[in-house]
Amino acid sequence: MASNGGGRRTRGVVPEASARAAALSELKKLKDEGGRRVNNYQVREEDKIYDSLSEADYNLLVLKRREEVKNFVVADDGLGYADIGEEEDWNVDQYCGDSEDDDADTNKKKKKNADEVKKDAPNRKAAALSAAASLIGKQRLASMFTSASGIPSLGRRLRDDKGVNTESILDDVLADVSADDVDREREKRRRRANFRPSTSVQDVVFQPIPERMVVNIAEKSTPGSQITSSSRPNTDIPLSNYLEETNASEGPSVSTIGQECVTDICDNLVQIDKNEAINEEVKKVVSDNIVLDMKPEKKAETVVLNAKISKVEDTGKGAMAAWHAISKGTAGNKSVVDIKKEEELTDQVICDGNSLPLDAESRLPFFLLDAHEEPYGANPGIIYMFGKVPVGGKYESCCVVVRNMQRCVYVVPTPSIFPSNSIAELGQLASSDQPAEKIAFKAKLQELSTDLKQEMAEKLMDLDVAQFSMYPVKRSYAFECPEVPTGENYFMKLMYPFKNPPLPSDLKGRNFVKVLGTHTSALELLLIKKRIKGPCWLSIAAPQRVASSSQISWCKIEVNVEDPKDLMVALPGKGPSGIPPLTVASLNLKTVINYKLNVNEIASVSVVYCKRVKVDAPMPLAEWNNRDMLSHFSIVRKLDGGIFPMGFASEVAKVNSNSVNTLNAESSERALLNLLMIKLHQLDADVLVGHNISGFDLDILLHRLQACKVASNVWSKIGRLKRSQMPRLNGGGSTFGSGASPGALTCIAGRLLCDTYLSSRELLREVSYSLTQLAKSQLGRERKELVPSEIPGMYGNSSSLLELIESGETDAWLSLGLMFHLSVLPLTRQLTNISGNLWSRTLQGARAQRVEYLLLHEFHIRKFILPDKLSQKEKEKEVGKRKASAQSDRDVPPDGEDGDNRDAGLDNATAKKGKKGPAYLGGLVLEPKKGLYDKYILLLDFNSLYPSIIQEYNVCFTTVERTVTGSIPSIPLSDVPGVLPQVLKGLVERRKQVKGWLKKTTDILKYQQFDIQQQALKLTANSMYGCLGFTNSRFYAKPIAELITAQGREILQSTVDLVQTSLNLEVIYGDTDSIMIHSGLEDLAAAKSIAMKVIREVNKKYRLLEIDLDGVYKRMLLLKKKKYAAVKVQSNSDGSVTEVIEQKGLDIVRRDWSSLSKEIGNYCLEQILSGGSREEVVDAIHSQLRKLQEDMRNGQIELDKYVITKSLTKQPEDYPDGKNQPHVQVALRRKQSGHRISPNDTVPYIICIKKGSERPQSGGIADRARHPDEIKEENSDWLVDVEYYISQQIHPVVSRLCAPIEGTNAGHIADCLGLDSAKFLQRQAATTIDMDSARLTSASMLEDDDRYKLCEPLELVCAQCYKKYVFPGVTEILSLIATPKGTSSPAAACPDPLMCDQCNQSGGLNRVSPAMLANQVKLRADEFIKRYYECWMMCDDEMCGHITRNITLQRVGDAEKGTVCPLYPRCNGRLRRQYTEAHLYNQLTQFYRLLDVSRVLEKIVDSGERMAAEQKLAPVRTATDLAVLTINNVRNKCAYRFIKLRDLCVTVSDPWATV
Repeated sequence: MASNGGGRRTRGVVPEASARAAALSELKKLKDEGGRRVNNYQVREEDKIYDSLSEADYNLLVLKRREEVKNFVVADDGLGYADIGEEEDWNVDQYCGDSEDDDADTNKKKKKNADEVKKDAPNRKAAALSAAASLIGKQRLASMFTSASGIPSLGRRLRDDKGVNTESILDDVLADVSADDVDREREKRRRRANFRPSTSVQDVVFQPIPERMVVNIAEKSTPGSQITSSSRPNTDIPLSNYLEETNASEGPSVSTIGQECVTDICDNLVQIDKNEAINEEVKKVVSDNIVLDMKPEKKAETVVLNAKISKVEDTGKGAMAAWHAISKGTAGNKSVVDIKKEEELTDQVICDGNSLPLDAESRLPFFLLDAHEEPYGANPGIIYMFGKVPVGGKYESCCVVVRNMQRCVYVVPTPSIFPSNSIAELGQLASSDQPAEKIAFKAKLQELSTDLKQEMAEKLMDLDVAQFSMYPVKRSYAFECPEVPTGENYFMKLMYPFKNPPLPSDLKGRNFVKVLGTHTSALELLLIKKRIKGPCWLSIAAPQRVASSSQISWCKIEVNVEDPKDLMVALPGKGPSGIPPLTVASLNLKTVINYKLNVNEIASVSVVYCKRVKVDAPMPLAEWNNRDMLSHFSIVRKLDGGIFPMGFASEVAKVNSNSVNTLNAESSERALLNLLMIKLHQLDADVLVGHNISGFDLDILLHRLQACKVASNVWSKIGRLKRSQMPRLNGGGSTFGSGASPGALTCIAGRLLCDTYLSSRELLREVSYSLTQLAKSQLGRERKELVPSEIPGMYGNSSSLLELIESGETDAWLSLGLMFHLSVLPLTRQLTNISGNLWSRTLQGARAQRVEYLLLHEFHIRKFILPDKLSQKEKEKEVGKRKASAQSDRDVPPDGEDGDNRDAGLDNATAKKGKKGPAYLGGLVLEPKKGLYDKYILLLDFNSLYPSIIQEYNVCFTTVERTVTGSIPSIPLSDVPGVLPQVLKGLVERRKQVKGWLKKTTDILKYQQFDIQQQALKLTANSMYGCLGFTNSRFYAKPIAELITAQGREILQSTVDLVQTSLNLEVIYGDTDSIMIHSGLEDLAAAKSIAMKVIREVNKKYRLLEIDLDGVYKRMLLLKKKKYAAVKVQSNSDGSVTEVIEQKGLDIVRRDWSSLSKEIGNYCLEQILSGGSREEVVDAIHSQLRKLQEDMRNGQIELDKYVITKSLTKQPEDYPDGKNQPHVQVALRRKQSGHRISPNDTVPYIICIKKGSERPQSGGIADRARHPDEIKEENSDWLVDVEYYISQQIHPVVSRLCAPIEGTNAGHIADCLGLDSAKFLQRQAATTIDMDSARLTSASMLEDDDRYKLCEPLELVCAQCYKKYVFPGVTEILSLIATPKGTSSPAAACPDPLMCDQCNQSGGLNRVSPAMLANQVKLRADEFIKRYYECWMMCDDEMCGHITRNITLQRVGDAEKGTVCPLYPRCNGRLRRQYTEAHLYNQLTQFYRLLDVSRVLEKIVDSGERMAAEQKLAPVRTATDLAVLTINNVRNKCAYRFIKLRDLCVTVSDPWATV
């Protein structure tokens, strides 16, 4: 069997083996001769498989087919079945029928007709195959795949006369065939739209037709070709479509036209690349074959965008061109070899072996940059300090490992342990200078604390703590823990190693009530006890050098410190002078989206670094922005399943020939990450810089390191600490101010993280904080932004891929430039040195932590026990315990008392996370006296009010006695200065000293250095009050914060009283720490003299508080609280005066309004504050509004002016009401399309309307919000909703600004804008009349017609026909009763007022009786009373207009309860009654006025006329008296008409009563 099987296999293989052997021998022969097999290839032409017809024959065939099937199915509307008599072109979308049978029949007919003419048709070669064969050696291989797939080649190049660009082959194939169906369909549409006559020599490119023309194919009188126009089913077809059909073959055509007409058309249509001969040939072919009757086609009405799109040429090239000039320039006179040698020398550590660069005292000088600890790791209590050490004239990275740290816990004993009487007796021993008495005193304390020590030893033994020490110490406590006695007392200090577990924070015993400091970190203890305040020189005794093989860090030098006592801050003058320069690396990632996994993957990474960055002073642009200072490198990788473009390797080599390894190409993302980590380690950067690096780049980089399974000894090089396991990366980094997540900061421990996004948000005020916006506004550079979805397409050719890499380098360079421009490193270093925290935390925007560490240092120096830092869970647990304790005390009150309710008013922010209302009352804001002022206004401001109050009244934890009830405490009476006043005093004095140096210095560098220092001191001092009212602060003290704000309100009110009563000046507004005084003067010098007088009088009252002149305003428009605009007068150094417009709180300064609204708002402000006459101002505003609305409706406004911006406070998916917020919907769509969206991003959007629809669809504006890029797309179906912008963006802004201006109102403004003025007049009437203005509007101030013009008429029901009619009123009746001239009977001129007009004319008999009249008036009054008690509320924000009966009791700012709009925070308006008590009272009075005859008679002065009128009105009086009495009784019940005199009176004692 085996042999047979083998035989059978042999017989089957022999021919194949022979063929293989022949092929191999042929290859060997060709190799020996130097030839190639491809040279012998020949294209074999197969027998034709289709018929070839001339153009005339084919047209006849098509007409014949159409005649045969014309009665089959007519498909005029494009639906159903249709047979056009032509062969199928698979490159064009075909009409798909609904019946397979009919399609089969049609195909049979086509085949049959083709067979009939097959014999008569002339034989034609397969031109397509011949052309393909001829172009095989010329076309790129990618084009073949492109043609088959229907998509464009990404790397395609235009061909010239000499041949085809063969730059890339197989790489483009892979890129082309990977396109999706959308790309294919787009390419098909593009090909159908373009006119492409076929030619075997060269492509013919036809330009779009300027005006679409229609070709009418007419009959030509030539023998043998009788084709009439009526025989064609469709004679009006576009020229391009017809030419596309008729040029499908190469044979001659039958139809011809005049040469001149066709030549003109071809001149406009046909454009062939560098080949005029072919152009002429095409013209001739067309002229010989087509008869054209040109006429413009009736266009379908297409709706174009109703806004202008501004085209800015070369946007984005500014920044890239500038970086290109720097990166491609020469590095001074250094060659590439010199640079490489310098880098190699830098990588070598000069200090070899176990030697260390010690000073004369055998101590190691070490400059601290950052520190890190892992309290929950395997080695708790070990601190890793990272910094620099001087080595041979340079500075090398160094890691100092501090071991054997001890926990420090304070045990609070019960009062029986250290009795007060025993301590008093021992006081003399404690104060004695004799050593023996001090020893006896300590022994006595140890004896008193024996029981406590024994109990604590038992507790420690339960936790397996073998080594510990404890002894009594005298400390002070002044914070909020109720179990700890305040003041100076004796505590038990307990110390044991950090390797043992911490004591429970709620631990209690028989002899102690509390333990403090159980969870204090080792790093905090080291910083506080050693008084290390930020980056500084440290001096280390007995350092132990660690061998490189045993290092646990990636630093070049590593040192062990076994005893923390060997570590100390270097004394002034003894350490090295100056601050070491740092190596700063700016990082930028370009990512692509993996849609399968929905993750970002890194495509390329760019790093721009500078090795000699100074941090003690700002660096000018010219100092760092040059080739000598800047270096860079980039790494790019292949996308999954792809390759690099052809020629890219040579481009990489070319780039690297000019520099040293600046561009690296890797095969995978894992290789890219490995190389990046190696290069970062070689660079040994001290600072990593990036824009939003905390929120995006670092997080993506760490997650990709984890996903690609990069080895731990490689990925850990992103920091300076070797790690075996990556920490958890989730959490943190989601809100502004939090910075990077704790896990991410742990990974980069040892390197500082500078996020220019966080720094710019803290230091700048911008509409958007994107890198594009900041580069333009701060650096003056235009940046081109790349979307992740665009990056895969840039792999199509080498030039676009190099552009991608250069874009990443440019972004890294811009981030570095922002860091230098904002002086982030010098400023944050100063802040850290003042506060005493870590530099890395200051860079992450931890403002609360800065103040916290400042107070920790100060209280520790003064021997205070510091408050514990509780986590959120511990806070909630503590609150629950206190509530339970308070509840039990209320249930069983001891000794008849109510118990301790100190925590009855616990902060709701802890118990209820959802609500964030103010925990206490803030500053005082006076009600403004609204209006336009044209005389000088003085703005006086208290300098640093809250810090000054702390110093003025000695407010501190140590001086303020907190009340048991939780009420606001009283002003401290202690003369001993507290800690807070002393700290603030030191900061203020230091700032004054620095400002003095600032004024004297002439050195620019010194000036910048002093300016940064004084800014840091100011920021720290102003943040001091904030930590007292911040619930998450360790020093949170609500009673003290309440005391400070209450004192601020009292100071402001007393200042206002002083100015108004003593100085007889008018205060028009006041806010927290400032007041505005209306001087009533037009002379600037006189106004300033009044300000000086006020300052002197106010400052007399205080010791440290100072008020100063903050500004002088020439004209002011005061609208409401915190909303005003004014012309500020500024004095220059040369004595001249400059006027600038200052705005505060107005809509035009808010970021959520369009620039168009801001422009028209600024124009109105300029006109209002210009000082012109009222008529001129109103006319100018009205004319500008008319022109604006006309331009908007005519599409003459640029699209960018319609953009509205709003920031995201969280991820767009996390918004519970995201469907109603436009920016959230836009962000969600952008995120789905591949854009990077993160919290705090500013989202631009435009409110749109569908093309072709006159009105917006039923959805809200969120459904109609679109990103500007969506509207700019070619196939966009959206137009700008101009009516929305006019009514909701322009009208509210202008109407609010013009409200105090006479001669215009909301109705007039609406009329100018083409809106319904009646609608806005009603809204104005409903929102602008408030209670205060209504009380001031009395009868003596207004005429009746003006006072009651908004009242509704008195409607009565006719007793005859039961129809409603309007009662005219007694005044109108009297005028009608008067007999006109030429009339003899008064009755003929006066209809009966108690009957409708129709019944009066028809002679009706039933009239309204007095009882019926009184009853109807009462019912009518009840309708308005019901309307008042329905309590409908309306938001006073015109853009909102929300109407509701449901109110919220939330307190926002100075708003009263129940007045906050339910749509807050989207709307900042206030709810106002739609129908107020003033409306109701006026309406009832209007009824009374219409019916009261006596009131009408009293107004008649002449007695004779009065008597005549009384006789005429006698019948009316009889009918209305009962109704007047009724309505008067109803009106008397309205409390609005009464004034409580006791509120206006003051009791004054009689001085003569006792005489």
